[in-house]
Amino acid sequence: MSDNWTEDQLKPLNMFELASKWTDGLKVLGSANGAALIAAGAALHAFSARPEAIFWVKFAGIIFFVGVFAFAIAFACIHRSVFYFDEMLHATRDKDAVKINSFSEASTRDMMAANWLAIVATLAFFVGCLFGLIALIKV
Repeated sequence: MSDNWTEDQLKPLNMFELASKWTDGLKVLGSANGAALIAAGAALHAFSARPEAIFWVKFAGIIFFVGVFAFAIAFACIHRSVFYFDEMLHATRDKDAVKINSFSEASTRDMMAANWLAIVATLAFFVGCLFGLIALIKV
């Protein structure tokens, strides 16, 4: 291996590269929860004659909806964070310390919020799948 390869692997991501990778991961979470929500809706019809399973299917659908909602808010938070980071860079060029601190804090806050919402979306998917499995066992 060349030294350039090692240096490239150890180079930290900049904010824009990081945001791109986060949005790719969030898209997977949003797609998974969205597809599962649609599947839960289809399962309502399939299990309509089985009232003991309907509760679990509805509950799974609600959980998947929470996952979709968390995804949407997290996606918006990442875009806001990138916007604030860009504004911080402009403030850095202008040497405005107050704006630098303000935009830096806002960017960090939104990325942290996106992180927690991504965790919520991930947990929603797995919990929803668990409730879907319970519904299948009840049938």
